[in-house]
Amino acid sequence: MHLDFNIFSLTLLISGILVAILSSVIIYRLNDYVRWFAITMLSVAVWSIAYGFELASTRLEDMLFWIKIEYLGIAFAPGLWLWFCLKYVGLEKWRNIYTLTLVFLIPFTTYILVLTNHLHQLHYAAVELVTSGPFPLLGITIGPWYYVHTAFFYISLLFGNILLFVRFRNTDPVFKKQTYIIIAGGVLPWAINLFYLLGYRPFDHIDLTPYSFLLLYIIIGIGLLKFDLFDIKPIARAKVIQAMSTGVLVIDPRNRIIDFNTQVLEILNLKNFKLIGKTLAEIFNTNSEILETVEERKNQSLELELDFGTGIRTYKIQVIPILDKKSIFSGTLIQFDDITVVKETSAQLIQQAEELKKLNQLKDKLFSIISHDLKGPILGIRDLVKLTSDGIVSKDEFFEILPEVSKNMDSVSLLLENLLAWTSSQLKGEYVEKSQFDVIQLLKQEQVLFTGLAKEKDINIHLEALGQLYANADKNMIDLVVRNLISNALKFSQAGDTVLLKASQVGNEISIKVKDTGSGISEENLEKLIRGESFTTSGRRNETGTGLGLILVRDYILKNDGKFNIKSELSVGSEFEFTLPLYPKN
Repeated sequence: MHLDFNIFSLTLLISGILVAILSSVIIYRLNDYVRWFAITMLSVAVWSIAYGFELASTRLEDMLFWIKIEYLGIAFAPGLWLWFCLKYVGLEKWRNIYTLTLVFLIPFTTYILVLTNHLHQLHYAAVELVTSGPFPLLGITIGPWYYVHTAFFYISLLFGNILLFVRFRNTDPVFKKQTYIIIAGGVLPWAINLFYLLGYRPFDHIDLTPYSFLLLYIIIGIGLLKFDLFDIKPIARAKVIQAMSTGVLVIDPRNRIIDFNTQVLEILNLKNFKLIGKTLAEIFNTNSEILETVEERKNQSLELELDFGTGIRTYKIQVIPILDKKSIFSGTLIQFDDITVVKETSAQLIQQAEELKKLNQLKDKLFSIISHDLKGPILGIRDLVKLTSDGIVSKDEFFEILPEVSKNMDSVSLLLENLLAWTSSQLKGEYVEKSQFDVIQLLKQEQVLFTGLAKEKDINIHLEALGQLYANADKNMIDLVVRNLISNALKFSQAGDTVLLKASQVGNEISIKVKDTGSGISEENLEKLIRGESFTTSGRRNETGTGLGLILVRDYILKNDGKFNIKSELSVGSEFEFTLPLYPKN
């Protein structure tokens, strides 16, 4: 192989080798999408180096050999450029095996046809050695496939540049500059190639396209390595918006939607709806508050309960006007944040805080009961026994006081039992031991237990129940419930009143009533009872109360799958009714 180097071939060889080195370093050092730009540079470097050797060749056979090397760059450069553009603008959905096949099918076919051109002359119809110039040149006659290759060449350029321009025409100036540099990297060399195709060539045969490629790619390559020219990728902004968990809408000054992320489609339940170009009124025609807020063109935040077809949810809506450097209004960014779970959690925390506050109040009341209502009677009995033991109180005086002591001890006994039961009910894991028991028999036992106190107050306890009614519940809990209700009824009744105990079957439940004809309950206290709040009132004879009994009553009934209902009227009386599950018969 005889080579005779000239100014054209040496320029191409030196600059081609420089671009090859630059592109290799870039492929090694920089990130994925810049690598594809460097691979495009490398393909042009191969083209240029091989073309340099072609221009230095003096025989036709040698020129045809280097043509086959050149087309490794010429055939594949357009496809590599288009693939880089797809990567750079972030069209990942297009970068698949099908698109890859489509992009590189014609380049691959072109290269095969160049390698086998001597068999079919589809790419070059004819080739010859031209010696009329300052050095030997290759003269070619274009074949039919050359037009296909050229068309693909320019379509790839055009489509890639359209992608770059459309995707980044509205981006920040820093992004526009680097995008324009890339576009120039594609447009300028191919513009020079157009002059070659139109016949404007030095010595009628020299192609200047590689020179323009090499010059521009040397500048871009140095910029990539020294100044991190593409270190900030414009598409990153769009990816950040897409990665946001909140929904984002961007509208222009005429309230037309110009950008959005996928999250807003899920929030608005518009997954198959085309938003671009739609007005805000078309999307939120039933939500005038959003439209009015946007029209004010101020930075504002709203909390609205909205239903976009998936149920009512709570959204925090941030409206942010977009202003340019001269503070001229250029659109609005609307951000939707679904805070339903946060609001529900907040409501639960508030509710738990209220419950904790009530428990603290109850705890304070419990200590007050222990220190006063429980401590007083016990210390009184201790002092009475000591006084009697010391002879200060005679035996006759002791027996005279004893009935009153006994009555106090009955009250203390029930109070102590309620305290122990309430403490047990506050412990986690309290076990409800359900069993079969006769409700009427239990009411009879409680009637007998309170007979003495009722006679003393001249109050009649009447039981209205016959036969047997078996409940499925915790007997000890229900025993305490009935005892508290009867004690309460007696406390607020006076001489001549009646306390009615009644049990009956209603469907699959047993209804138990404790009704009195006493003083009744005020509307304010009745509401407290319904809400499960404790309060203290004195009885007809100034009997002390703790308010703990009815809390236990309500709690125990609910734990046994029952329902609790209260009816009362001042000066008429009260009726406490609760239900229990009926024990199933075999």
